[in-house]
Formats: sequence, structure tokens, C-alpha cells
Amino acid sequence: MTVAVEVALTIPDNEARTALTTLRRLGVDLGALERADLWLFEVDAGRETELLETVRSIETIFNPNKHALRVRDTAPGPGEAWLDEPGGPGRLAGPPFVVAGRPLPGVARVDRYVAWRLRDRHGSPAAGKVVDRALETLLLNPAFQRAIR
Repeated sequence: MTVAVEVALTIPDNEARTALTTLRRLGVDLGALERADLWLFEVDAGRETELLETVRSIETIFNPNKHALRVRDTAPGPGEAWLDEPGGPGRLAGPPFVVAGRPLPGVARVDRYVAWRLRDRHGSPAAGKVVDRALETLLLNPAFQRAIR
């Protein structure tokens, strides 16, 4: 079973703010831009709760003082793009998987993405053409990244 875990900052995200300002200067009409780390875990059925407890205990992934953690859909939603680096650090080697010295029991695969959520000036998900423009002008470097939409 695939479990998608999103880890987002609850404190100001300077990277997202800078990207939003730059995109607006480049003529991309956006109201908001949010960034989160997204982890896709292929985990044995019945071990989802154990997985979430383990993820919450790994300080390099989640710090309760500055992050919010939520389980979410396993595919990008409207106005969203997930970026990774094929063959790069986004795919952890294993199994067995160990993150920061902690084993991830029952996990058969781990993929990490950066999830960008784009919103229009009314707070609704940005249109597909706006997401495409943001990707091609700033958010995505096709030389070493790919976007999943």
C-alpha cells in the first residue's frame, strides 16, 4: 500500500516567498505559492500507523516545532506539481530503509518529492497553464528534474 506523507513548514517559508515574488516579476499571475516535502512510502498493509509514528520521530524529516505532517492523496492535486530528480537523492536505496539511523519497518520503497502548490489570487488552485508557466520559468530545471502533475 502507498502512503503519501506531506511535511510542510508552519513557520514562514522564505524559499516559497522568494519563488512567488520572482514568478510574479516574470509575469506569472499567482496569489500564493506553497512548498512541502512529500514522501511516498510503499508499506506493508497494517503498518501505516507504525510508519507515521516512526516518521514523526525522525528529526531530519519532521520537527513538531516548525512542521505540520499530514497523510494525503498519492497523486498531485489541481494546481500542484511534484518535482524529483530521477536517479538522484529522491529515491532512497533499500530495502531495508534506514533514515537518520532509524529503520522503517515494513517499507518496500521510498520516494521523496518537493510538492509545489500554486493558487490564484482568489485562493483556488491555479490553472494548468499557470502551473506549466511557473515550472518552465523557475520551479523546474529539466536538465536534472522532472515534474509530475
